[in-house]
Amino acid sequence: MNWLEKTRNSFDAAHKQNRYILFFQTIEPFPNDWYLTLGFLTKVDGRYLRRSAMPRQFLESKGVVFDERLLVTAMDLRTIDINTAILEETRPSALQDAILEYISLRKSQLEEGNIKARTLRFETSAMKSLIDHNRWSKSPQKALESLLREAPGMRASIFKFVSFARTNTNLGMFMPKLNAESGIVAALKRYLNKPSSKAFRVYTFFALDYFHDCYLPRNAKIHIKEVGDGLEVTFKSHTFWVPSPTRILKK
Repeated sequence: MNWLEKTRNSFDAAHKQNRYILFFQTIEPFPNDWYLTLGFLTKVDGRYLRRSAMPRQFLESKGVVFDERLLVTAMDLRTIDINTAILEETRPSALQDAILEYISLRKSQLEEGNIKARTLRFETSAMKSLIDHNRWSKSPQKALESLLREAPGMRASIFKFVSFARTNTNLGMFMPKLNAESGIVAALKRYLNKPSSKAFRVYTFFALDYFHDCYLPRNAKIHIKEVGDGLEVTFKSHTFWVPSPTRILKK
């Protein structure tokens, strides 16, 4: 509080004195180097450790140096744990059973280093949203369709769970087909308005879906080669040709 009063003003110190009590209560029993230990970092609410957060600025003024990569991983793991706890507490159902089984599988893959914590964080958030939609839907498939209409950006994060459910359950789930035409038009417009490597890659994925009925998750490893006025896109052992947006841009 003395630091807050000196670096801000008396009003801020008086107004915010109770806001950060929980943070200091949380770290009080921790060892001095807690900020370098993943297990302790995951116990701290990430709001307190943002660059702009006053508790973090106070600690840094005392010589604490955070490892940004470790901090990001810790916050991802914390979100995974929170999402998992919420999913475990939802009303039992076949969909809940499938989700918890899938999360268990993915956590094993995470421990083995085969996936990143960020990936599982996105997946658990998407499955939490799917469970929410399932409360009001007639079936898991209807819940999935409702979710993707409301949040199409979750498509990549829910894709592998749906594949898992198709193979290992009787839920009857499958990925709804994208409106490929509107998707490629929007992706092309984004690229033409503001060309970038990310926009180029997004266009390529939509082009594969539109021209070849080949939907791939957006994190799929593809190789793109410009050939003439088109692109050769290779995924695993398959190569596809699609028109190049750069040629359209030149015209």
